[in-house]
Parts: sequence; C-alpha cells; structure tokens
Amino acid sequence: MNLENLNVLLKNYRALLKQVDVHIKQVETDYSDKIVCKKGCDSCCRFLNLFPVEAFALASALDKMDTSREIVRASLEKGTKDCPLLINHQCVLYGARPIICRTHGYPLYFKKKGEALVDFCPKNFKGVTSFPKECLLDLDQLNTLLVAINKQFLESIKPETFADRIPISDALLLLAEREDV
Repeated sequence: MNLENLNVLLKNYRALLKQVDVHIKQVETDYSDKIVCKKGCDSCCRFLNLFPVEAFALASALDKMDTSREIVRASLEKGTKDCPLLINHQCVLYGARPIICRTHGYPLYFKKKGEALVDFCPKNFKGVTSFPKECLLDLDQLNTLLVAINKQFLESIKPETFADRIPISDALLLLAEREDV
C-alpha cells in the first residue's frame, strides 16, 4: 500500500470531523453552564475499536508527534482498560481523537427498536429535560456517513485489507514500521 497520499485519502474523514466539531462547539456555546466535561474528566476514555479510516487518521497524527510518541507506545505496553492516549488524565492526541470521543457526553439522537432516544453523559445537562432538534447529533446519520467514508477509504487503499474494526492499540502502530508513509 502506498500511503504517500494519506492526507488526501483522509480528506473526507477530516471534513466530517470538522462538521462534528462545529456542531459540538455550538452545543458548548448554547449550554456552556450545563457541560461539566473538561480537561481531566476522563471517565469515558476507554480502550476502543476504530474503523480503519479512523485508525489511520490517529496513526498519522501520532506519527507527526515529536515528544509524546514514545510515551504513548509505553502506555500501550501497560495494556489497561483506559485509552493508551490518556496520559496524566489528558488525551495526547486530542485534536485527532476519533468521532466517538468527540461526541461522547453530548446529546445524541438515535432510534432503538423504533423508539426515538436521546443520550448524553449523566454529568452533563443537569436539569435539561429536552433539546431543540438542532442541538441533537443524529447518531444513525453520523454512523452512516462514517461507514461510507470508511468504505471509500478502504477502496482507495486496495489491495490492502483490514478488519472491520481495529483496536486502538493496533491503530497507533499502523505507521510505526512503514517506510512508504
């Protein structure tokens, strides 16, 4: 696989991240007094499995780091249930974190067995009993977009094949041994 054009291959994924970030920023503005998630709040930071496009984006961000790369790799060796990017209660790749990390804690709309539901971190939005539609992130729509972007990414890197989901520990090592990146 030639990954010289990895940034081009990740363009659609990064555009989706920007859309999610704009939405989250607006929710943070509208509900600034109802969100308790802050730097150091890491109870949701657990070991994850990622789509290949997310895994390569994260690996690419790690590969560009100068100082924390070895700290992260040492964290991988510990093998805890916590995310290996969580160092001293802070994500060392916060700007490159996957979509699930970006959206966790915020109001997500989804349907389960035909029932419309809204989920968010119980520490956030105390006293809020409903949200306007524009505040909700449609999880089914977001996942549909992510699946489509992942499919396009995988088609672009053929003939390489990857599992449907890549553990974050493996994702962080995707580019560690590559010479063609």
